[in-house]
Amino acid sequence: MDKVLTVSVAAYNLENLIEQNLHSFEKCKNIDLLEVIVTDDGSTDHTAEIVSKYVQKYPGTFKLIKQKNSGAGSTVNSGIRHATGKYFKMIDGDDWVESENLDKLLENLYKIDTDIIITNYEVYDETISKVIEYKNFRGKLQEGKIIDFSKACNDVQFAMHQVTYRTSILKNNNIVLDNGFYTDVEYLLLPVQYLKTLIYYDLNIYVYRVGRNGQSVSLESLQKHIDMHDLVFKRLLNEYERIKNNLSNEKRNFILKRLTDMAYYQLRTLMSFEMTDNNIQTIKDFVNYIKNNSPEINERFSQIKKVKLLLKSNYHLIGFVSKQFRKEIN
Repeated sequence: MDKVLTVSVAAYNLENLIEQNLHSFEKCKNIDLLEVIVTDDGSTDHTAEIVSKYVQKYPGTFKLIKQKNSGAGSTVNSGIRHATGKYFKMIDGDDWVESENLDKLLENLYKIDTDIIITNYEVYDETISKVIEYKNFRGKLQEGKIIDFSKACNDVQFAMHQVTYRTSILKNNNIVLDNGFYTDVEYLLLPVQYLKTLIYYDLNIYVYRVGRNGQSVSLESLQKHIDMHDLVFKRLLNEYERIKNNLSNEKRNFILKRLTDMAYYQLRTLMSFEMTDNNIQTIKDFVNYIKNNSPEINERFSQIKKVKLLLKSNYHLIGFVSKQFRKEIN
């Protein structure tokens, strides 16, 4: 049977969590429509052994790709390269799916033909073992109707957890992410120029785990990987400048909003460090980079309250603004 959906699972040292992920696919009634590609990014624990058991039990569904440790983005690239399903979705190995709802989605995917599918996701807090938030587009997107992608751009900003692409969009246009962290925004933005149609299903599919030590959203991790976030941001900014004249106004605004958010998060992380002379110069260099390379992003970025205060004071209030950023992170 042809595969309707390829799910790319990123796994690195997840021996205590990966089974919950894999079991959520195993429980699907329509498992024969699924292709689950687990890319083990050089794990040093028993992650690969656990995945191998699922490969042996369901050889038509589960696949294990082993590679040297190369970073989160490389696992998505691996999934895209090996994907055979009509549609493609990515999921982190410490997260999982709602099996019954995935079954419903698979039944729909079997019938439709569109470039991108948007679904809901849940936020699960590890510290209290409870779902704390439900993310959906009820009232913003009409369910079950294929629409022009550009028409949805003004109404929504979706997350990686909500997106399923037509696989050929990724393969035929050579969508390749950087290898490290924070490549989820690349995954969201690089395909935008090729997207024509969208459909929304009001189904909670992805369960996103938060509160786990070492996650990329923690302050420690943000500071540790700040150079990677900077690299991804600048790559996407340069790509936008290259293609912007070929985009609809709606697509341009969609990308600009996300890039402005990225610029803000980068500045926020820079401001979380001690305000030494070197760090202050790094902040100034980053702000000037935006000003010199993207007037559109700079226009939006400079109007953000904290950024505006920083610029209007000619950085004299940098200590005060830094404290405000730290409060926001904490």
